[in-house]
Amino acid sequence: MTNPQRGNVTFALVCASTLGTFIAQGLLYPALPLYMTEELGSSKAMAGLVMSVVSVASVAVRPWAGGFVDRVGRRPLMLAGPALFAVSAFGLMAAKSVVLVLLLRLVQGAASAFSYTAAVAMTADVAPPERRAGFLALFSTFFYVGFSAGPYVAEWLVGATEGFTAVWWAVAIFTGAGVVAALAIRETLPERSADAVPVPVLHRLFHPAARGPGIVFFCIGIGWTSVAAFLSLYARDIGLESSDVLFLALSVTVLATRFLVGGLADRYGRLRVAFPSTVAIVVGLAGVAFVRSPLPAIVFLVIFGMGYSGGFPALLAMVADRAPDDERGTAMGSFNVYFDIGAPLGGYGVGQLIEWGGFPLGFGAVAVAAAVGGVVLPFIGRSGRTPRPATV
Repeated sequence: MTNPQRGNVTFALVCASTLGTFIAQGLLYPALPLYMTEELGSSKAMAGLVMSVVSVASVAVRPWAGGFVDRVGRRPLMLAGPALFAVSAFGLMAAKSVVLVLLLRLVQGAASAFSYTAAVAMTADVAPPERRAGFLALFSTFFYVGFSAGPYVAEWLVGATEGFTAVWWAVAIFTGAGVVAALAIRETLPERSADAVPVPVLHRLFHPAARGPGIVFFCIGIGWTSVAAFLSLYARDIGLESSDVLFLALSVTVLATRFLVGGLADRYGRLRVAFPSTVAIVVGLAGVAFVRSPLPAIVFLVIFGMGYSGGFPALLAMVADRAPDDERGTAMGSFNVYFDIGAPLGGYGVGQLIEWGGFPLGFGAVAVAAAVGGVVLPFIGRSGRTPRPATV
C-alpha cells in the first residue's frame, strides 16, 4: 500500500476492530473461571483448561490462516474472526456443561487465530519498515487493553447482575462492533513475487523467521496466560472482593507504556528493548507469586505489565523484519503458535500447580519459565538485520 493516508485509515480500522474483538475476549477471563467453579462446580485446574484450550484450535488453524492471508487476502479473516466469536457468545448463554463450554472455547480459539493473523499482517503491511515496531506496539496496545479492560467490565457486570448472562451478551456486542469496523477495511495484500513458491506446512507452523523470537514468546507467554486466567481467583485469595482493580492496573500500565517502547525498539534495536522487558516480566511474576496483600500485588503487576508491554512488540518486530514480504502473514501467525503451545501450561498446568501448592508455586513456576526466555534472548537477538533509525 503506497498511499500513507489510506494506510493510516486502514490501520485505525484494524485497531478499532481489534479493540472490540479483544475486549470481548477479555470479558471471558474472569467470567469463565468463576462460571466454571461457581456455577458448574469444576476445579481450578479444569477452569484453567477451559481458558487455555483455545490454543488447541489456534495451533490447528494458524498454519492455514497464515497461508490464506498471504495467498488470498487479509480482509476475509478480519471479518470471519469476530463474526465467529459473536456466534459462540450465544452458545455460552445455553452452555450448562463443561464439555459444551470446552467446545465453544475451541470455536473461539479458531476465531481468535483468524482475526489476529489477519490484523497483525495488515499492520505490518501499512507500517513503514523503519517504524514497524512502533506501529506494532500501537496495534498491540488495543488488544492488550482489550484483554485488560474486558475483565474489569466483566467483574462489574457479574457483580451488578449477580449472574453471567450479561457478560455473554457483552461478548456478542463487542465482537459485533469488531465486524462492523472490519467491513470498512480495504485489502492490503502485497503483490506476490513471480518466483514465489508455496510455503511448506511445517514452515507455516514454525516459520524460520519466527523460531528464535517465538521460543522467547513461549517462555514469557506462559506468564501472561496464567495471570489472565487466574487473576480473578488470585484476587479473592489475597482478600479482594473482585479482580477489577488488578485488571485495571494492568490495563493502565499497558496503555501508558506501549506507545513509548515501540519507538524505542525502532530507534535502539529490538534486543535492547526486549531483554530488559523480559527481566521486568520475571521480577513482576516473582513478586506476584509471593506477596499476600493487594498493594504490593498491584505494584508487581505494574512491573509485569511494563515488561510485557515492551517485550511483545519488540519480538514481533524481529519476526516482521526477518520474513519475506510475501510470507509476512505466515511468519507473524507462526509467531503466535508459540504462545498457543504454551497456553495449556499457563492454564491447566499452572492451575494444577495452584491446586497443589497455591499461587506461590503456580506463579513462581511461570517466573522461572520467563527467566529461561531471558537467558535465550541474547542468542536469538543477534541474528537478523538491525532496523534503520527512526526519522521521527
